[in-house]
Amino acid sequence: MLQKPAAPCCFEDRFSPAHVAPGSFREDADIILFMHIPKTAGMSVGKALQDAFDVFHPVSWENTGKSFRQKSKQALYRRTAPAPARQVLMGHFAWSDVMFWKVHELPIKCATIIRDPLDRFVSNYRYNCSSKHPQNAAFCARFPQMEDYARQLPNDYQLGLMTGAFYSFDHALEKLCRYYSFIGVTEHLGASLRHLRLSHGLEAELAEHRENTGGSRTAGAQDDIPDAVRNLVGEKSRNDLRLHQLALRCFS
Repeated sequence: MLQKPAAPCCFEDRFSPAHVAPGSFREDADIILFMHIPKTAGMSVGKALQDAFDVFHPVSWENTGKSFRQKSKQALYRRTAPAPARQVLMGHFAWSDVMFWKVHELPIKCATIIRDPLDRFVSNYRYNCSSKHPQNAAFCARFPQMEDYARQLPNDYQLGLMTGAFYSFDHALEKLCRYYSFIGVTEHLGASLRHLRLSHGLEAELAEHRENTGGSRTAGAQDDIPDAVRNLVGEKSRNDLRLHQLALRCFS
């Protein structure tokens, strides 16, 4: 019988509810950097995190880098107070922003939720085209067809945000296992939130919200997606798809 590669096994040991004991990542005064990848139910999760943590620091999307550094400094200063508090920063920041913590030799504890690459891409495109997005007119003018938007999709969009550059899939998994304490999946949002609560020893229930998620994928729900878009997203999301499959296995 063939053995599994070491890196995927380490991933399951780190992130699977079946392998992680309750309270494994609990700290009385920790600071969690919750990366909100667009269209992964992050807005809904944010509502749950506000109730679960003592202090919630929202990172502005308008000037993410500056806001992330300001919120980080606020959280670090709060941590020096006599009374311990559990804090979370949440927003559309990326690994390049997290490097602020690494440069200053601060302990990094990241968390995020990922989604099927095609579902995430389609939901993101449709949201940007909708009236809910403040710049939808400019977006539609720039990307009149979904295929136009697919052409400019970065390779492994989700992993790129989570880890920055990597030279192999195993290297990406190693970085995730080193710096992340939680990775959930949109498709199993309720189970993901329960695992976050138990593994991090959070007292409050993390209620599942479903607003602004763009909908979940059901049989036949995306039959209207052109093959060219499917192919482009697939070609550019090879490692994102592998990561998503690993994470799904943890919650299946």
